[in-house]
Amino acid sequence: MKTITTGICVAAMLGSTAVLADSTIVKVPRENGAVHQEFKNLLNDTLSKFRSGVGRVELTGTASNDQSCNANFYTTGETTFVTMAVNDSNGEFYNEFYIDHPHQSFKKVLFQNLIMNDENVELKVVQRDGGYSIITDGKSLKLSSKARGAESPTCQFSLAQATLHEGETE
Repeated sequence: MKTITTGICVAAMLGSTAVLADSTIVKVPRENGAVHQEFKNLLNDTLSKFRSGVGRVELTGTASNDQSCNANFYTTGETTFVTMAVNDSNGEFYNEFYIDHPHQSFKKVLFQNLIMNDENVELKVVQRDGGYSIITDGKSLKLSSKARGAESPTCQFSLAQATLHEGETE
């Protein structure tokens, strides 16, 4: 119940909300910087370690198909550029995308939501030709993406094992 109450308060500040079962869905506004701000809020404990506010978070983990998975989050004040690679028996899935580039167009964005429940928070962006999902409980992070018709397995990372590279950009 605590999450729903918090979600309603956040929703009242950010816009409309819909409650499904034990989750609260907050629509992220289609404004430059809105999704990136939500991403920074999700990973505040990790990103706040960059003294300059700029750097790369390197994550190594396991995909839902038990294969290796790597992700890099190149964060600046305005945006985060993400690279994601999964090695599996079918070859390699690779995708790169911006979390809310300052010059992005919203024409292809179908929806962008913050989904909160008692276990975790998910930032989900769905576009006509792709999208991504970032789920965190503060200790771990799950990442999945879709691009050009191919969908990645879900990658699981421990935030405690993240390698931080101060000042590094894409």
